[in-house]
Amino acid sequence: CVCVCLCACVLVCVCVCVCVCVCVCVWMFVLEPAPWIAAASTRHPMGPPLPCDLCRARLHSGRRCRVMPWLRRQVLWEDDVGVPHKMGGASLLKGGAIGGGVGGGDFAGLQALRGSADGLFAAIETRLREAARREQEADAVREQSRHEREDFERQCAEVRASMDIARELLQAERRELEDEKARMQAPDARRSDVLSLNLGGERVVQRRRSTLCAVEDSFLAARFSGRWEQELDLDEDGKYFINYPPELFLPLLDYLGAKETEGPARQLPLPLGPDGQRPQFQAMLRYFGMLPAVSILDVLQIPYEDVAGSDHGLAFEILPKNNSLMLVALETCAGRFVTNVATATVYICQGTLVRRLRQRDEWRQAAVCSLRPGLSSRIELSEPVRLQANCQHCVYIATNHANGIAYGGGARGGTDVCGENEDLCVYAARTSGSMVPFAGFEGFLYWHKFNGKLEYTLVDGI
Repeated sequence: CVCVCLCACVLVCVCVCVCVCVCVCVWMFVLEPAPWIAAASTRHPMGPPLPCDLCRARLHSGRRCRVMPWLRRQVLWEDDVGVPHKMGGASLLKGGAIGGGVGGGDFAGLQALRGSADGLFAAIETRLREAARREQEADAVREQSRHEREDFERQCAEVRASMDIARELLQAERRELEDEKARMQAPDARRSDVLSLNLGGERVVQRRRSTLCAVEDSFLAARFSGRWEQELDLDEDGKYFINYPPELFLPLLDYLGAKETEGPARQLPLPLGPDGQRPQFQAMLRYFGMLPAVSILDVLQIPYEDVAGSDHGLAFEILPKNNSLMLVALETCAGRFVTNVATATVYICQGTLVRRLRQRDEWRQAAVCSLRPGLSSRIELSEPVRLQANCQHCVYIATNHANGIAYGGGARGGTDVCGENEDLCVYAARTSGSMVPFAGFEGFLYWHKFNGKLEYTLVDGI
């Protein structure tokens, strides 16, 4: 009985405790929720909202929480229209003071904290924008570096390709030089060899190899030096074929024989060639490299298409300076009023112009050609004319037209220089108003300048 009574008492106590706990929980969380539970509204800046809508509703109603008075504290939030509210330990304020409240110090502190947070976020955003800008700049620099690297690699590839081509050309030249050296050292090419020459299929002559190579550095000497034996023309009998007739090539062979006998120290004049074939003989000498390089004195004052002055004839003086010259050709044009072409005859003599114009017998004819109006016309002399150094020489160009020969600007007198170089000097010219050669120079009033070019070679180089 005692045990039963004790168990019943214990059971009653347990039931009482359970009931008390249930009542306390209902009162605490349903009837009167604590202010700190409802402090976090949907827009509270201090943290996320609490899930208890009932406690939030009761908190907005202004009722006090009596279960946990030690947790009572001030809470700040905003309602649906953004109006701030305060909840203190003893009362809840909404839209004004409903009970006992606190001052605005906590609100100002929270506003300052919010401003600091906004400033911090703004600084972070600024830093992020700066970082993005620097990243863009770094990307641009990387892109530029990539383009520069590609350009550099392309230039290196081009340089390597050009170097490879130059290396191949150099190797080819080296092989050719070695082949030529081997041909030069061939035992079958001796200077004492006697060669049979077929001159144009008309005559066969024999000369030593040394005779044909008497003029060094000429094309004829290089051709028969033994280095190009396999490239020489041979007839059916194995004789060397010369594509010039005997009357042209035999004078050259005689000159080469005399050159070999006299030696390189003595200068021998080149032969003029047979009469009637001197231009062909000069062309053959030029082909074999016997003539020196042609020099040109340019005294062109006005372009040929712009010349305005012209007359029947033109005579001027030329003066070789320190070296004797061989005058080869001239270049000039006819006046632009000539309809087709003008026939020109060139005369040359030695002496001063004023004296020689009255001495027709002292002149000799050097060329006959045609001059085109306003276009360059080259007058090649029938044979080169030797001009003695430091001696005056005269050139007279006579035409069959009133505007047959054009000239440049005016000159003050016969001593005016139209043009010069280190070898030759050209002076002012006199014009002729008559179609008759060596007439029409009387009573002239003006001097003019020769408008064209002169081609010559140095006698010392022959």
